[in-house]
Amino acid sequence: MKVIASLGLLILVASVFLGNPAFAESLDNIRISVSNYDGNSATVKITWNHDDKTTNYKIGCVSCNPNTEKFTTGDSITFNNVTPFPNSSSAMLYVITYDSENKIISAKQLIVDLGQ
Repeated sequence: MKVIASLGLLILVASVFLGNPAFAESLDNIRISVSNYDGNSATVKITWNHDDKTTNYKIGCVSCNPNTEKFTTGDSITFNNVTPFPNSSSAMLYVITYDSENKIISAKQLIVDLGQ
């Protein structure tokens, strides 16, 4: 029984590492740059890897007051006036990818230190 379980696990791990492009995840490579932080707000540029299956992106700022969200079809977006949580320099943003049927493909939560 252990041999069968081990073999199954080996096949699963091999399939993940050898990869099937149909299962490649969106948002594998997210880059964030922060500028103009004055202690209250900053400009944040978010760039991510291109994904042919994705047709729309929703990007939002949870820590911003008021909460903000934008939509784009491109591979980057810039948010102005990103505010951190109270008594902190950390902001929380998210990126959600959608396919052509407007179904969610993936989502990533981003914690950004605006004071970096």
